[in-house]
Amino acid sequence: MAIRITRHFVTVGGTRQVHYRRAGEGPPIVLLHQSPTSSREYIPLIEEIAAKGYTVIAPDTPGNGLSEPLPLDKEWPTMEDFADGVANVMTELGIDKAPVYGFHTGGACALALGLRHPGRVTVCIMDGYIQMDEAETAEILANYLPELKYDWSGSHLTWTWARFREQLIFFPWYRKDTARRMNNDLPPPAGLQIAVMDFLRADNNYRKAYRPAFLLDTASAVKNMKANMVITTTATDVLTKYMDVMPNPPANVRTFRPATRDDAKDNNIKLLIENPSPHKSLPLAATKPMPGRLWCEYLQIDGGSLYSRRNTDGKGRPIVMIHASAASSMGMDRFMKPLIGKRPVLAVDLPGNGESDNPMGTTVTVEAQAKYLALAIEAAGYDEVDVFGYWGGCDVGVELAIQNPDLVKHLAVPTLMFFDDATRDEYVANYTPTIEYEEFGAHWIKVWNMVRDQELFTPWYKRKKEHIRRAGEPDVAPEVIHRRTLDLFKCIDIYQSAYRAHFMYPSLKKLAQVGCPVLLGNPDSAATKQALATAKNATAKAIPADFAVAAGELLAFFG
Repeated sequence: MAIRITRHFVTVGGTRQVHYRRAGEGPPIVLLHQSPTSSREYIPLIEEIAAKGYTVIAPDTPGNGLSEPLPLDKEWPTMEDFADGVANVMTELGIDKAPVYGFHTGGACALALGLRHPGRVTVCIMDGYIQMDEAETAEILANYLPELKYDWSGSHLTWTWARFREQLIFFPWYRKDTARRMNNDLPPPAGLQIAVMDFLRADNNYRKAYRPAFLLDTASAVKNMKANMVITTTATDVLTKYMDVMPNPPANVRTFRPATRDDAKDNNIKLLIENPSPHKSLPLAATKPMPGRLWCEYLQIDGGSLYSRRNTDGKGRPIVMIHASAASSMGMDRFMKPLIGKRPVLAVDLPGNGESDNPMGTTVTVEAQAKYLALAIEAAGYDEVDVFGYWGGCDVGVELAIQNPDLVKHLAVPTLMFFDDATRDEYVANYTPTIEYEEFGAHWIKVWNMVRDQELFTPWYKRKKEHIRRAGEPDVAPEVIHRRTLDLFKCIDIYQSAYRAHFMYPSLKKLAQVGCPVLLGNPDSAATKQALATAKNATAKAIPADFAVAAGELLAFFG
């Protein structure tokens, strides 16, 4: 039977959220990943262990993946702080004691966990022992963890690509001598893209998660270890030399030096299974709300986990926000935040977008997007909602209202698109060029400028003065274009299909089938006037660009 990995958030101490992957049934086993990646790297291992009859929990460490950083009153956390964070996550999930495995940075965290919380682990496995001397540590801290600085040109993205490529050629990556060459094949661009995307999810938080691994006093931890501890480093690991300087361990610390990664994996799984948790099973922990802010929850539907951002402080009918094509719910934060405390708000990454799984497949239709969104709304516990759509999200809102007339009570679609046949055909042909991963990272600059030009020209690919966007100020702040560039790459497998589905959607005809009150924008346009003539319950109003102001008008429409 195929193993299904689900994704979840756990709220820790009411102060932060941790994203984790979960699979299987049976006693829990905890996996801690290396930096600067995420629990994604463990997907094959999660599946293999879960298939043996265990519940596998793989959290993103604080600041990595989708987990929030540790809320500390200091600039740099220690590995002891991260270990305490793991113990707190285990507590929130209902795990009193379990076997724990960590690789490289995750291994350092496992070592610190065993030292500080020996009663919480049946066995702790550190895979990749490190014990740098003072000079090595000073050099690493000075060079290995540069700050990521967004540049208006997007050049920080090609720098990041080159840095990760270099990391597979030299260790440390900033040293370029023969003695530092690594004996690796370089991965294909698609493989490097995955690593770069994980790094960019972490952003500068990667430094806070990485730095403590170099500063942990591993020698002292080994000598003072009270937990059942295993330290292993593969012969081919760049860290293998440090096994030679490790102090003689006490009897409760075993060491292994397997020849290959496969040997290491098999032995690690054997050790985890030989030291099972006393828990025979692990009930799923609910995601606790976080008052006063947007918080995250994965909504479980048939075929996958859909990422959502929400707040439940307000009373009344919930407002569902639907993001644009090739975008994500993060782009809806500016619309949602002014409504916190006034109404419950919810935004879901549509299937295959943002951080959602894709049970829909690679052929996108607006009808399918609406169907899965309805399932997510049901999973969120709502049976009546008001809906706000943004650009392509307007089409999904229209279709959601048609498919679910009892669910959608009001529909605000101020940026609903109406295409004549010629414009539609032109957009279908030109708006979504094929993006291929390029060996030296040129695809990053291509997408950066494509997304940026969407703010400067209409359509973006016609860069002539007659196509300059002159209404309002262009939203080209580097942090905005950075997020939108990542959003497009997150849905790269479906971005062409998604855009084309929206271009082909007969919005004018469909609008006439909506039974609830509809709010359109741009009241003076010919397309809006035509829509008002055909839609049964539509009105039109210019929506202020400042959504803090527009929120009041939207609430008045929703009633």
